[in-house]
Amino acid sequence: MNDFESQNITGDSLSTASLLETVTEGAVERAGGLLSLRDFLDLNLLQEIQDSFTAVTRLSARVVDEDGDPVTAETKRDERDASNIALAHLIGPEDMEEGFLRAPIIVEGKALGSIMVEPETTDCQRDPKCIEKFRSLACRLGVEHNKLDGLMNAFDQSFGASRAASIQLLYLLANAIARLCYEEYQSRLRAEELSVLYEVSRSLAVSRDLQQVLDKAAKLIAEVMKVKAVGIRLLEKNKDASEDLVPKAIYNLSPHYLQRGTIRLDTCNMFGEVIEGDDIYVRDMLDDDRVMYPGDAAAEGLRSMLCVGLVYQNKAVGTLQLFTGNLREFSQYEIRLARAIAQLLATSVETARLEEQRKKGKEMMRQVQLAASVQRRMLPKREPDVDPFDVAARYVPSMELAGDFYDYILLDNNLGISIGDVVGKGVAAALLMASAKASIRAYAQDLYDIDEIMQRVNEALIRDTLTSEFATIWYGVLDPKHMRLTYCNGGHEPPILIRKGAIHQLDVGGMLVGVMPGHPYEKGLWDLESGDIIMLYTDGLLDAFNTDGEKFGRQRAMNALLTASREKQNASEMLNHVLWEMRQFTGIHRATDDTTVVVVRVK
Repeated sequence: MNDFESQNITGDSLSTASLLETVTEGAVERAGGLLSLRDFLDLNLLQEIQDSFTAVTRLSARVVDEDGDPVTAETKRDERDASNIALAHLIGPEDMEEGFLRAPIIVEGKALGSIMVEPETTDCQRDPKCIEKFRSLACRLGVEHNKLDGLMNAFDQSFGASRAASIQLLYLLANAIARLCYEEYQSRLRAEELSVLYEVSRSLAVSRDLQQVLDKAAKLIAEVMKVKAVGIRLLEKNKDASEDLVPKAIYNLSPHYLQRGTIRLDTCNMFGEVIEGDDIYVRDMLDDDRVMYPGDAAAEGLRSMLCVGLVYQNKAVGTLQLFTGNLREFSQYEIRLARAIAQLLATSVETARLEEQRKKGKEMMRQVQLAASVQRRMLPKREPDVDPFDVAARYVPSMELAGDFYDYILLDNNLGISIGDVVGKGVAAALLMASAKASIRAYAQDLYDIDEIMQRVNEALIRDTLTSEFATIWYGVLDPKHMRLTYCNGGHEPPILIRKGAIHQLDVGGMLVGVMPGHPYEKGLWDLESGDIIMLYTDGLLDAFNTDGEKFGRQRAMNALLTASREKQNASEMLNHVLWEMRQFTGIHRATDDTTVVVVRVK
């Protein structure tokens, strides 16, 4: 064991360098090649470090690069004269061969250079001014004061006793230089990372089309990560609630590789781990059991792979795969950068998806508005002019498309009136409403018996609709010659008839329409008198509720009509009064159901 080893220089002196060895050699790179000392530190500073070390320790030193070529100039003669005396006491021929008098400068596992002691032949004394100059320089380099003081005290002893101190100082300076290089290296990495992320986000923000975003991202990521190929997969749910990873974009891979197709998460543990939040690294795709198609990977010229997850707001979106053409260890910086890029990509994917949904929603709304326009055109354009009946109607949908309807059917000298409400709201309800309304109009033209008309409509709806689809319909015919009302109620809210202040309900008929095949319906008859008032309505009138959750209800509707029958002169005014009472009751609460009201006054 030599004196260097006995002083335990390796443990304390090399601790900083050891801590810096976080990833594999070759990680300290730049575009165009490896970084060197010249890329991190000013040569004047390195020269000052070398000269000060020589002046204080009386050992001639030289800073060299990773290839052993000098980076600094020789120390001036008057600062090197003491080196011969020091070397005579401290350094033997075997020491130079063992190489411990060369202190490496290591950053991220890469030796950027070293400080090397050189033999010299002249003699002189150490200048106290040089010691103060060296202390000042050591402070600038961030050397710990307690270590520096101990080493400087050792230099005041005999040359033999200061052997270990001189070598320790050599390593201390090398580590201080390494720290400076590491800090500069990290600053450059952060700046490069920000620059890359900015470029990626700027490029991805240009397009809102999902496929364009993915195709552009695959090419851009391959360039910034310096990899051979890139694959992007997105999660898609199946009807059975299972999830698949579907290939959506590739760069520098053949279509055949893409056609390998969908990966089921429940059959591939590796991708399942990525979706759960882990990063997967495969050093050699040709010799790893986790790789599904090693033969195809070989045909594509792929060797190493890094796979990270696409996550948006803690929700897995897909995966990003980076492929290299040769064996490659990804540094922590590269893994961190890949994660950050994947985060940006996930955000862009969700933004593009939202844009697609917005466009689809906008187009659907346009179609709904067109359908609503058609539906409104299907309503009667004017009130019928059939004496002695004064008729008024209001139709208030809660959505663009409604399930309520009313219709006037002129039958020779008679007036048919229908009102109905189909289950649900929106497009489905509007289509069912159109079917029910058309059925009534068609059968009313050919059949006389109202109960048979309702039976035919019932059978038609059962035939053409699902079991969950049905309607309530009231249909009646006003005969002005005989002053008679004939009607049939198919499960609808019973219309109200007011005669001389008394209230009657028109409820003869049967159950709602479109549910039970062969169900019989009955018809009701009323002989009308002058002054009679009939109000037909849908459940939207009764179910309107106020801020306390209380419904308007049938009793309030009847009271409103009674009041209107005494105070108002025509059907339109009576109708307006009833709706006004309802709105007064509900206040600012928005209606949640369609409301249709028809009022008939017998003159």
